[in-house]
Amino acid sequence: IHRRDQFRAIKILQDRVLKNPKIEVLWDTVVEEIRGQDKLEGLTVKNVKTGALSPLEVEGLFVSIGMIPASGLVKDIAALNGWGEVKVDQKMAASRPGLFACGDVCDACPKQVATAAGTGVAAALAVNDYLEGWGELRRVV
Repeated sequence: IHRRDQFRAIKILQDRVLKNPKIEVLWDTVVEEIRGQDKLEGLTVKNVKTGALSPLEVEGLFVSIGMIPASGLVKDIAALNGWGEVKVDQKMAASRPGLFACGDVCDACPKQVATAAGTGVAAALAVNDYLEGWGELRRVV
């Protein structure tokens, strides 16, 4: 989902995305709403040129927008620091149970690819642990 009609990244990165058969680029589009109760069930996306809203069924979402942390989606449900980054603990958990942040959007990551990847791994492992415990909790209830 890209808010413009073209990429501004270096050409080699653009080519990787555009040539990857697993990636469909939605140009001129922004996320308008994140849907789901206990898990992400889908998005509502908006075409910025036509204003048309469309549902988009997804099971995951990674937000990356320039150098400003894209934490606006969680500003009302998670604690942010003075720079707008999501505050996380050592397991990348945010202040709301079940919410994890990694990479440039969190306060635990200097803005470097290697550390973003590392926090992504840490968050993925923490999510797995959380979901395993959540499943146990649901069986008890």
